[in-house]
Formats: sequence, C-alpha cells, structure tokens
Amino acid sequence: MTDARVSPVDVSTLQERVYQELRAALFQGRFAPGETLTIRTLAQAMGTSEMPVREALQRLTAEKVLQQIPGRSIQVTPVTHERHDELTRIRMSVEGLAAKLAAPRADALLILQLKKFNFEMGEAAAAKDWLPALQRNQEFHFAIYRAAKSAQLFEIIESLWLRTGPFLAGAYRGPQKPEEMFLRGMQVHERVIAALDRRDGKAAMQGIMLDIKSANSWYRRYCDFAIAS
Repeated sequence: MTDARVSPVDVSTLQERVYQELRAALFQGRFAPGETLTIRTLAQAMGTSEMPVREALQRLTAEKVLQQIPGRSIQVTPVTHERHDELTRIRMSVEGLAAKLAAPRADALLILQLKKFNFEMGEAAAAKDWLPALQRNQEFHFAIYRAAKSAQLFEIIESLWLRTGPFLAGAYRGPQKPEEMFLRGMQVHERVIAALDRRDGKAAMQGIMLDIKSANSWYRRYCDFAIAS
C-alpha cells in the first residue's frame, strides 16, 4: 500500500545529473588521459550513492570516452599521438561544417556572446587561470555549433569533444605555460567572429579548422607528458 501524500522520488533525475557532471568534467579536462576513476571516490565527492555514479560511468564507457581495465576499474581512455591526430582531423571537418552552417544564421546576439566569451578567455589566461579559460573556449565553440541548428551534427561534435577533452588536462597540469595557445586562440577566434558577422561561411569554416589545428600543434609540442606512449 502506498501513501498518496508523498510522490515517488525520480531517481533517474539524479542519475542524469551525475552523468552530466561527469561529462562536464571530461569536456573541461578535469580528468587526465589514462587516469583511473574510482566509483566510491567519485560518489563521495558528488555526495551521492555509488549506483548513479556506476551507471554514469557505464554510459561513458559505452560512448568510448572511458574504458574498463582489469580488476573492473574504469579508466579515462589513454591518448596516443595517432589517436589525437585522427580525432583532430575529424573535428576540423565536422566543426568546420558546423561553423559554415552557422554563418547564415549568425545574428547580433551571437556575435556579442562570442566577443564576450573570447574576452573572458583572454582575461582568465592573463591571470593564469587555465580552467576558466578552457571553459570560455568551450562556450565560444558551442555557441557557434548550436547556431548551426543541426541536432545530429551537434551530437557528433559533443561526442568528439568528450573524447578529446581529457587531453586538455595537459594545458594546465604540466610545467609548460599555455599563454601561447590561448593568445593564438583569441586571434583566430577574432577572425571567426568577423567571418560570422559578415555571414561568410567559408571563412568561418576555415577559421574554426585553423583554431583546432593550431591547438593540436601546440599540444604535440608541449604536452607529451599527457599522452600515453
């Protein structure tokens, strides 16, 4: 017999929140490639039981972002130069297409948002506050990709960013200084903004492709310590 005075708790809501938080952490490079994730530790950090964490990790494993290793442990998928270069080439094509599609739909609000994100990325980088700088960079890119109005394309891009996100850990977890990467990124972003402002799809596509390629070149020079051998 149930008590009609109370409503059932929607456990799925908690499971989804845990999943989304872990996705955000992976997007932003808070977990490094090859890092082992412990269900108990994550559950304690998030203030939940182990069940929603376990289910979220299983979903991310199915998405090839995480992998199971001997002993039933879960590991952030290691990154090799070859794997990252392949993902970079795919991202250039897919995200370049999204920018091209976004150009005819670019309005004044989008341009203002992009300028704001780019400025805040520069401010954070100047303060050597790398994680917020990376977050503003992500917001910059995804504002453009949403403007493309292609749900399937956006889903593909999210999946690609999930797979490459852990590599971003190298931007602020090592001895190198990533000012160069962010300075170059701001300059390329300005070109992308200008292209979108004049609704030049080809130039917007080329700008996004250059941005991704430049970041990959920087990673290869300075972040060997963050890549699996």
